[in-house]
Amino acid sequence: MRITGERAALLLSLAASLLFGSQFVVIKGGLGEVSPFLFGAITMGIGGTLALLLVRRRKRIDLSLFRRWEVWAGTVATTCLIAFQYVGLTMAPASIGGLIVGSNVIFVVPISALMFGEVIGWKRALGVIIGLFGLFTLTTNWDLSSLSTSEFMGYLLLLGASFAIAVSYPLTKLAVRHMDNVEWVMSFHLLTPVPLIVLMLLTGGPGDVGSMSVPALLYVGLLCTSVPTILWAIGLGSLSLTTSATVLLSESAFAVLLGAVVGNEPMGELTVLGAALMFIAIFIVAGMDGAVRREEK
Repeated sequence: MRITGERAALLLSLAASLLFGSQFVVIKGGLGEVSPFLFGAITMGIGGTLALLLVRRRKRIDLSLFRRWEVWAGTVATTCLIAFQYVGLTMAPASIGGLIVGSNVIFVVPISALMFGEVIGWKRALGVIIGLFGLFTLTTNWDLSSLSTSEFMGYLLLLGASFAIAVSYPLTKLAVRHMDNVEWVMSFHLLTPVPLIVLMLLTGGPGDVGSMSVPALLYVGLLCTSVPTILWAIGLGSLSLTTSATVLLSESAFAVLLGAVVGNEPMGELTVLGAALMFIAIFIVAGMDGAVRREEK
C-alpha cells in the first residue's frame, strides 16, 4: 500500500503523530500497579491482531514474512521501544516523556546519512547539537544531583525508546521493499508481545492486574500501536527519513499539551527552556531538509 504526493504523505504522518502523542498521558494514567511489560504486551497484541485482520481482508497471510531478518530486527527494536517507554513513564512526567521520545530526529539524522546518504551539512549538525543541549536541560534542569534520581533514570529509558524509534526508520525503508506496509506492521506487532511477556516474568510477574485501566488499554492498543504505525509507514514511502521524523515531532507538542492540561503536570522555567531548544533544533533540521529536497528537484 503506497501513496503518491508529498502533501498526502505529510498529512498521514501528522495523523500518526497526533495519535502517538496522545498515548503518553493515557499510558501513565492507565498503568496502575500492573507490570509495564504486561501492559505493553497486551497493547501490542491488540495492535498486531488489528493489523492481521487488515492483511487477511486483502490477501492470504504469507508466513514466509516471519523468516525475514527485517521482521526480527523490527521486533527487537519495538520490544526495546515499548519496554523503555512504558517503564520510563512510571518514573517521569508524561509531558517530558513525550518530548524525549519525540526527539528521535536527533538520532535519525546521522542514521539516515550513514545508511541512505542523506546530506547532513553544518546546519543540520548544529540542530543536532542544540537538540542534545535541550535534552540535557530538560532532563537535569542543570542540577547534577538529579543524575542519581529515579526520575532521571526514567528519562534515560525514554531516551532509549527514542533511539529505538530512530532505528525503526531505516528498518521500515528496507522492509517495505519485500512486503507491503500493513504486512510489515503486522509482523513485528504480533511477535513483540512474546519477549515482553518474558520480561514480565523475569521482573516480578504481572503486578496488580485489577488496577489496570481497561479503557486506557483499549485506547492505546487500538489507536496508538498498529494504526498510527501503518499511517506513518505509508507516508514514509514518499518522504525522506528526516522529513518524516520532523513531522512526527509534533507528537511532542501534543504530548506536552495533554500532560499540562489533562495531567496537570507543572513545567518550570528550565523545562520550558529545554523544550524550546528542542523545538529550535527541530526547525533547523526541518528547514535544512526542505532546502535539500528543493535542490534535488
